[in-house]
Amino acid sequence: MGQLHLSSSRLKATPPGFTLVEILAAVSVLVVLVVVLSSMASHVGKLWTRIDSQNQRRTVARALLQSMAREIQMIRIPVPANPLASVSGSGNLQLAVNLTKIADKEAIPSDCLNPHAIFFQAPIAVNDSCGAIAEVGYFVRWDTTSKPGVATANLSRFYADPSKSSDFLIYSGSNWFANVLNVAPATAPSWNGWLADNVIALFVRCLNKDGVPITVNANGQAFEAGNPFAFDSSQGYTDPTTLLVHQAPAVPPCIEITIVVVDSNTAQKIKTPFVATVMTPADLNKDKNMSGSVLSFVNQLPPSIRPGVEVFSTTVFLNTDTY
Repeated sequence: MGQLHLSSSRLKATPPGFTLVEILAAVSVLVVLVVVLSSMASHVGKLWTRIDSQNQRRTVARALLQSMAREIQMIRIPVPANPLASVSGSGNLQLAVNLTKIADKEAIPSDCLNPHAIFFQAPIAVNDSCGAIAEVGYFVRWDTTSKPGVATANLSRFYADPSKSSDFLIYSGSNWFANVLNVAPATAPSWNGWLADNVIALFVRCLNKDGVPITVNANGQAFEAGNPFAFDSSQGYTDPTTLLVHQAPAVPPCIEITIVVVDSNTAQKIKTPFVATVMTPADLNKDKNMSGSVLSFVNQLPPSIRPGVEVFSTTVFLNTDTY
C-alpha cells in the first residue's frame, strides 16, 4: 500500500514597506513641525528679550529716580560765606536749573546740558558735623571715546564734598563752577562722576504746587532770555497760577525730573550722540506728533533704537516752608 506524503510550505512574512509618496508626506510633516517649533522658539526668545530689556530699563530708572529724588528733596538755600552778606546775592550757588549763565558770567558747560541739568546745595556730606553743605548736580554726558564706534550716554553726578573745602571754595562768587572744576585733578571732586550708563536725556522742570511750570522770576521776567526751562533760586519766582511773588532766595514747590533710558542691547547700536531739543515747558506733556516734546524726541530716534527706549518721570515735592 502506498504512503501518501504530504508536504507543507510555510508562508514567509515580508516586512512592511513604505511607498515613496508616504515617505515624502512624512518628511513634509516633519519639516512643517520643525518650522513651527522654530518659529515658536524665535517668538518666545524675542518676547523674553523684550521683557528682559524692559525690566532692565525699569529697574535702572527706578533706582536712579529714587536716588535723585532723595537728594533733591534736601535742597537748601546756602548760607553766605560772610554772615553779614545777603543770602540772595548772586555770588552763592543756590538752585540752578538749565542755566547757561549764572550772574551773567558763569555758564554751566554745554556738554552738561543734554538737554537739561540741575545743580544745587544740600546738607548731605557724610562727615557733616558743622552744618556745611555740599554742591550736587545731575546731567547727561556722551562718551564717544571709551568704546570705538559706540556712543555711550552717562548720567553723571556732580558732588563737591565740603570736607575738601581746602581744595576749593563752595561759596566762590560768580565763578562757582569754574573754581570747583579747575582744582588739581588729584583732589578734584568727580564732577563727571559716573552714575549710570544708557540714560540718553535728562529733562528738569520747576513747578508750582498745581504742577504748572514756573517760567518767570520775582520781577516777572524770564530767568534767562530765550531759555524757558531756566530757574535760579537767587532770582525768586512768580507763581504762574496765583501770581504770588516769592522773593529771593526761593525754591519751587515741586521739581519734575524725566529721564530717557535705553537697555544695554539697544545701547550697543548707538553710534552718535542724540541731542534732545525741547522748546517750551508745556511741550514736555505733548504727544509724539508735537514737535519739541519728549515723546517726539523718542519718535525721531532711528527705527533700530526706538523699540529699546523708554521714558520715566517723577515729581519731587520740596519743603518750601523753611524758605
